[in-house]
Amino acid sequence: MKSLFRGVQLLALPVLLAACSSDPLIVDRSWMPRQIVGHIGQVDDGIYGEKRATIVFRNGAEIRSDVVDLRFIGQLAARDKPPYIVFAGRRCHDCESNLSIYVHSPTGGRMTKRTKRYRYPGRLYSHVNGQLIEETRTFFGECLPGRGPATVVWFVRTRRDTLEWRELVILVESLGGGLNEETLNDPAPSIEPTLTLVERERCREIPGRQMSSEP
Repeated sequence: MKSLFRGVQLLALPVLLAACSSDPLIVDRSWMPRQIVGHIGQVDDGIYGEKRATIVFRNGAEIRSDVVDLRFIGQLAARDKPPYIVFAGRRCHDCESNLSIYVHSPTGGRMTKRTKRYRYPGRLYSHVNGQLIEETRTFFGECLPGRGPATVVWFVRTRRDTLEWRELVILVESLGGGLNEETLNDPAPSIEPTLTLVERERCREIPGRQMSSEP
């Protein structure tokens, strides 16, 4: 089974996307973060120490987040409400939590440690023996033929839970007023049509990095 990253250079550190005013994949510029402010939150009465974040959007709206080290990646259009925001972040500061992908609605309230998180793309090595156990490439926009223009798609090659490599594709799609999540593996779609959509600038890849699995 061929590597997903044949001919693709991985980055030692994550390069996250900073959309500009002319970015064709930005749905609503008023819902782009103007700043993400880190602060020390209150853990208990009179006890401080938990790192948290506040996301301030260009329209003045704010949401609080227990997810930290947040970076804006992009948007997914949503019907009759603000677009979903695609973030990268960690569940906790100075802990063994890997960088993850989050897809969150600004109307969904606070981002907490229980907010659904997804694989960050790249190569994942076992923290036990250092062996490669997973490869993932992730895209957002119009990224799968026959699907809409508001998707995040993960192409995964994994042996995290088995001895043999297997392939699957995870799709998160903005439909109507909510998100639809599917796992496609019977068979998994080819990555080639997605790469064609990237060339046409209708889809964008999130740069991958090398990581160790969480203990």
